[in-house]
Amino acid sequence: MIFTELRFVLLFALCWIAFFAVPRRWRSATLAAFGIVFYAIFAGPGVLGVVLLLTLAAYVRAPVLLFVIVLAAVKLPGSPWIAPLGLSYLTFELIHVVVERRRGRIGEMSFTDLLAFVFFAPARIAGPIKRFPQFRDSVDAAALSGDDVYAGVLRILLGLAKKFLLADVLALTVAESEYVSSMRQAWLVVIAFGLQLFLDFSAYSDIAIGFARTLGIRLPENFNRPYLAANIREFWERWHITLSQWVRDYVFTPLGRALFGTRLRPYPAAIAAISYLATFAIVGAWHGLEPRFVLWGLYHGALLAGFNLWRRYVPPSDSRPLRALGIVTTFFFVTIGWVPFFLPLEKAAHVWALMFGLAR
Repeated sequence: MIFTELRFVLLFALCWIAFFAVPRRWRSATLAAFGIVFYAIFAGPGVLGVVLLLTLAAYVRAPVLLFVIVLAAVKLPGSPWIAPLGLSYLTFELIHVVVERRRGRIGEMSFTDLLAFVFFAPARIAGPIKRFPQFRDSVDAAALSGDDVYAGVLRILLGLAKKFLLADVLALTVAESEYVSSMRQAWLVVIAFGLQLFLDFSAYSDIAIGFARTLGIRLPENFNRPYLAANIREFWERWHITLSQWVRDYVFTPLGRALFGTRLRPYPAAIAAISYLATFAIVGAWHGLEPRFVLWGLYHGALLAGFNLWRRYVPPSDSRPLRALGIVTTFFFVTIGWVPFFLPLEKAAHVWALMFGLAR
């Protein structure tokens, strides 16, 4: 984990001191400089050059297609290109900047401000996915605060505990997936994977948010007790929140609007279903351009489409027993869906069969 390496801690400590030592107008330049050094150390000068070029392309408002092509080029199986550190999140943030500038929602922006946004080291590894206006405002308003430092350090410690005391322990159970031979073992391994993934991923978000908080900078929350969601839509409002919001704003909503201009306009349920399926097929492909990830995405797209149709006829209820039932049901369906996410399709089919007593 990069966050626990001594060179990262020392680099961030120097950045922290410089951030509060320089005049406020130089803060973006300070974050940009330390972020570039971070990238040069941990990713290498060649990758740094690629990311600088992508940042420049976003600054001059290059076509969004350029960033999509770059992302696909390094995601394709067997690609000779090495994905730069945090490329997926970086690309999403640059697409956000390009689109919002064209929409007129981002005013004047200096290249230094964009560099600080792109190269902000704590969020560069595994998110959260930032939004430029909120990040710039947070940098401008940042002030040295004992409360922020205390809260930030506690958040970092929470993330480290999740990672090393819980996620890495659960990983030992997940590693037994090669030897699963019974229904009990199959359910145990799959549930362990779902918990490990949540704890591991949210740990990185906690640590990133904590480091930023010590600077007085607020990063968006990325997880909010997702396994207590009472339906699949609520799950995606709580799981990887910044990705869900990005996909909603830049894939799902534009796609739905485009479909309303077709012959499907009188059929909103069909439009929603197609939008969910297409959007989550893309989300699956983003995790990896392999059939199993696309299958996982289509599975969640189908769940969301089905829930959307259900809500058209069944109004929501505040009943505690129904909410408890919804939490159990959502956890069940989400857990089933994790199988192709961490296993090849042939192995996934076998584990599914074991889970439902169809194989031995």
